[in-house]
Amino acid sequence: MKDVTLITTFFDSPFHSNRAPYNEQLFLRLKDMFNVRIIRPISWVDITSSKLNLRKKEYFDGEWNGIPVQFPTFYFIPRYVLGFRGFMFWISVYATFNRMRTIPDIFFSSWAYPDAYATMKLAKKHNRPMVMSVLGSDINVLPNHPQMRSKIQEVIRFASAIFSPSAALRDLVIELGGDPQKVHVVYSGIDDKLFFSRNKLECEKELGIPQDRKRLIYVGNFKIAKGVMDYLSAVKKVSDSRRDFEALIIGKGEAESEILKFIADHQLESVVRVVGEVSHHDLNAWMNASDCLCLPSYNEGLPNVVLEALTCGIHVVATNVGGIPEAIVDPDAHLVNPGDIDQLAAYLDRALFDPDFETAASFKIPSYQQMAEKVYELSLEACKA
Repeated sequence: MKDVTLITTFFDSPFHSNRAPYNEQLFLRLKDMFNVRIIRPISWVDITSSKLNLRKKEYFDGEWNGIPVQFPTFYFIPRYVLGFRGFMFWISVYATFNRMRTIPDIFFSSWAYPDAYATMKLAKKHNRPMVMSVLGSDINVLPNHPQMRSKIQEVIRFASAIFSPSAALRDLVIELGGDPQKVHVVYSGIDDKLFFSRNKLECEKELGIPQDRKRLIYVGNFKIAKGVMDYLSAVKKVSDSRRDFEALIIGKGEAESEILKFIADHQLESVVRVVGEVSHHDLNAWMNASDCLCLPSYNEGLPNVVLEALTCGIHVVATNVGGIPEAIVDPDAHLVNPGDIDQLAAYLDRALFDPDFETAASFKIPSYQQMAEKVYELSLEACKA
């Protein structure tokens, strides 16, 4: 069994929960195929701003489901010298990696910069292959910054295998210099033990929310770029003509105060329910208590929440970005351009009240186990090469 060192910030830490459940599920299954170690750097800003007040010796060495995890501190200057951040990330993990006293057969990273850049430097130093997964904004957005673009291109050219969650993102990786033979579409899996269709009325009773009511659901970070304010604006437009529905907002983030202000300013308290953060294990009930997922994001790879909604059998209305069009039959009837509030409201109204509105997945959504097996096979091929 080969040794793999995973280096990424897209994983839970003592200061983060629900950071990247898709990575958590993938790593959990890779543990049965590789000897896995994880290095999960934590930003010094997150540590100093946290209310937990933990000392490093209380959390630095950990274990997650039998996998050793270490949490070094990642030091950098916020908002400045972005091109230098990859080097700082490498400095942050270098000493921690040396403490392991084991050179892995494969390095694995998730997120192109600075995570995979620092991982690349370790792989080069120890003459080992590196595989990486790209997620969305690390390819859609970060290369627009000149200081980061050249670093990301260097990583892409070095990687022995790159896993993309969509064909659209794969094409962007290739445009940035990726070898088409090394860039693989690996659709994200879903946890088929957590996400499946359930009776809506039973889920409403379980959650203690109004029964037999049409319901929208937004799940994600409370960020402007995720379209959460567009979602609220569209909900307001629908509510101008009818109020016999409910709009859920699940998650947390920096735009929470803006969300609450918008609800108050437009008197949407009877329509919008801000649920807050929900455990991934509890999300099934909220999904199945709803009729339509809305994800009006401005940039995406192929978000898991869309695949989870499709697996639960509810409608999806989203933006025509990233790999989302790949996942849905008849995307023209479900997807709008980012920022098009009028069209978004019209599609949400149809999804809730038009009995002829149908949503179906365009491919068989894999389980996390199937996803992990594909990543395993491609990683072994990269190792041999």
